Amino acid sequence: MEKQRHREILLLGTLLIVIYTAVQHADLAWGLLLALLKILQPFLFGAGLAFILNVPMRFFETKVFGGMKKAKSLRRPLSLLIVLLLVALVIYLMVALMAPEIKRAIESIILLAPKAFAKLNQWLLQYDIDLSEYVQSMLQTPDQIKNQLDQLLNLALKGAVFSTGVIGAVYSSVLQFFFTVMFMIYFLFAKERLQRQLTRVGFAYLPKKTMDRLLEVGSLTSFISGQCLEALILGGAFFLCMTIFRFPYALLISVFISVTALIPVLGAWIGCITGALLILMVDPMQALLFVVMFIALQQLEGNLIYPHVMGNAIGLPSLWVLLAVVLG
Repeated sequence: MEKQRHREILLLGTLLIVIYTAVQHADLAWGLLLALLKILQPFLFGAGLAFILNVPMRFFETKVFGGMKKAKSLRRPLSLLIVLLLVALVIYLMVALMAPEIKRAIESIILLAPKAFAKLNQWLLQYDIDLSEYVQSMLQTPDQIKNQLDQLLNLALKGAVFSTGVIGAVYSSVLQFFFTVMFMIYFLFAKERLQRQLTRVGFAYLPKKTMDRLLEVGSLTSFISGQCLEALILGGAFFLCMTIFRFPYALLISVFISVTALIPVLGAWIGCITGALLILMVDPMQALLFVVMFIALQQLEGNLIYPHVMGNAIGLPSLWVLLAVVLG
């Protein structure tokens, strides 16, 4: 008991000295904190990626390879390999399929934005509002943009882009990526042992109530998997409907809505507004129909798909999830 009391006094005294030193040298302390966070970036990113990829990896490990009794030690390596290959495939397909869509959208914005603003200004002139001066100051013509791109290309050819600083930054990024992947793989391979170690350390140095709360937060993997699955279903529904009704930028807008759907409350509406603005450049009537379609799909997703998916994810019947959503 006496030893425990001495240890607590020593820790408190050390903490007070650290706080006093940090306050007296705030700039130095902030710089050291930023440097430490930069060093720990691969560790933190690796932990975050492992937390996300643990969901599909656990599926393959338990559902697909769960029957491998004789080669039990191969379940985890095979599951991790398949997940990494799937991630690489998704990234490749996204880049290969979306790059032309993004290029086409940028070209449309550059070419059609001046005409759209001109129509808007002509409509506002009825109410004695003239935006021509603001439009001319804000917008650049395609020729101006082309000249700027040519200047940037000339700088690259002269070697300005490939300076020592840029090469060093690229090397540092590659190194960070390598260490992030290594940390992620280690986390996924030794997740049970790491969980036991962190739990012991937490209960040793933190109050029981705080540690119980942290364990609750750490058990949100099923909820996150349900949210990701729901976002994929929503994006797929948008892509199917937009392809059937021949909306422009179907793939680009659907993927964007899938990503923004992970943002609580406002995420889906951010995707709706962005998609409507992109379609507005091509056809205002289609933009209006897109908003109507968005509202219809949102109602279908919120009242039918979301309760079912999240109910399965967190172990509640869909009826109670729907009731909670309605009451909320």
